Amino acid sequence: MERLRGNLPILLIWLAVCALLVLITRSQIMSGFGWDPDDQLRMVQLRDWLNGQGWFDTTQYRIGEPDSQPMHWPRWIELPLALVFLLLKPLVGAATAETAAMVIVPLVTLGIAMWLVAKITEQVFDRPIAILAATLTATAVPIVAQIRPMRVDHHGWQIVLALAALWTMFWPDKRKGGIALGVALALWLSISLEGLPISAAFIVLLVWRWLFRTEEGVRLFWTLLSFLIASFLLYLGSQGWFDIAISYCDALSPAHLLACAAGAAIILPAIKWLPANIPLRVASLAVAGLPALAIFYALAPQCVGGAFNTMDPLVREYWLVNVLEGLPIWYQNGKTMVTLLGGSIIVGLGSLIYIVWTRPDRIDGSKLFILGYAFLWALLLSLFVQRATAVAAAFALPFLGWAVHRAFVWARGIKRVPARIFATAAVVLLIMPGPLAVALFNGVGDDEQKPENSPENAMCRSDESLARLNALPRSNILAPFDFGPRILLLTPHSVLATSHHRNDQAMGDQIRIFTASPDEARPLMEAHNIRYIVTCDGEAELGIYAKKHPDGLWAGLAKDEKPDWLQSVHIRDNGLRIWRVTAKGLPNDI
Repeated sequence: MERLRGNLPILLIWLAVCALLVLITRSQIMSGFGWDPDDQLRMVQLRDWLNGQGWFDTTQYRIGEPDSQPMHWPRWIELPLALVFLLLKPLVGAATAETAAMVIVPLVTLGIAMWLVAKITEQVFDRPIAILAATLTATAVPIVAQIRPMRVDHHGWQIVLALAALWTMFWPDKRKGGIALGVALALWLSISLEGLPISAAFIVLLVWRWLFRTEEGVRLFWTLLSFLIASFLLYLGSQGWFDIAISYCDALSPAHLLACAAGAAIILPAIKWLPANIPLRVASLAVAGLPALAIFYALAPQCVGGAFNTMDPLVREYWLVNVLEGLPIWYQNGKTMVTLLGGSIIVGLGSLIYIVWTRPDRIDGSKLFILGYAFLWALLLSLFVQRATAVAAAFALPFLGWAVHRAFVWARGIKRVPARIFATAAVVLLIMPGPLAVALFNGVGDDEQKPENSPENAMCRSDESLARLNALPRSNILAPFDFGPRILLLTPHSVLATSHHRNDQAMGDQIRIFTASPDEARPLMEAHNIRYIVTCDGEAELGIYAKKHPDGLWAGLAKDEKPDWLQSVHIRDNGLRIWRVTAKGLPNDI
């Protein structure tokens, strides 16, 4: 009861935040679809599983025919969605239950994140600051962008697992803390290898402590052991078998696991029994690393250069380098940079510097070091990978809570009433400088709409337009990458490719079709049994093709210059541009 009473403020704040987020995102909720292609394809994967596709089979059979598309997503993220859906389906029907799951699961994820932020903050600061930091989670744009109604991709759970891993670093029981940390990191990496840099940061800190203090080896030992066991179990639980011939670079594979096992076979006994001799311990780390690297290189040499090392160069050139969320922060536009780095990150960094400079007596220095270390590591990573700003923002929230609390205390101490009111209101700048700056930019900036965001293009891209493709016979469709998941959700059609990298051969063929001459494009379309081309004018992807290849198939179609083997198709109340591929030897006007 005491524990429930202590968490009651966070529960009430979370309920208020849920109500606000539902209100703000109500139009997206009413659409019944996720925010981006990842959310949408996640729901396609969920539907496939619930409709009978095997747990271990995550292949998307309606993408990339005739080969189909293997997915790098295990089904763990789909479990809570399936649970809510199956519970509500008998009560409200399938469509409403699916939408409810897409609302409830992200909001529960947000609640867990807020609770973890409070637990971490109270390790360093007072309880009121912890509650304030949890509340400020809802103001951190990078976090809310990944944890909001209808956002069902894995990024929200990555934030939760990052917070859980950081929380375990404060646990006084080194054995339990190590076990919990190892499991959290294993689950995080099982969901996505994007967690590897932050996971490495925690391990590096534990190793550094073990080098100088024997007692710190307890936490390191149990972290590595539990990580290894949990990783093997999670892999078998998601794949069903252990085949060393399977070595994907974008997810945990047998090569990764066997390399970890080889290193653990040496380092775990070293942690357990080596004397407190720093050179000897450093040597054991080097010795453990050699077989780990050797096994990894032997089983998966193609992965040494990174997760995208084997990608088709054409896909890298036309698609990967244009995925802004995977690029460094300096590739983003001004509004994005301010929105992502403003708020908890910038204020958190300033607060950390101020605290280190002034060294308040009431703050535990060792705990402050752990929090500051994790935040600075995440901040450094976020400068090189834009989507990593969400974890950096989460780790910065305790510092933001401290800064806002101090600012309010200072403002309330001002004796002159007008100045006190003004100062109190100015604290909002600490909470949301990013959104406020963007609002200012929007107010004084150029209001000219980009073609992709024009009203005509919005109508073309709408779900209503794509749903009208049901009027066509079930076919394999060539469409821009981001159209694919919604076509799969709204229709029984198949698509050649989506913006998901593991099927880079089909992605490359799609690029070749749009950029090649009509005579060169047609054999590729026949190889994939493409019956229709579906596009919208103003699509950024198509604009790149037309700009780089003015004589290519799409450049001609954009100018209404179609080859004689394409027939224009018109569907009533539809903004899409559609062409049917006619059979050889038949006129195009039948």
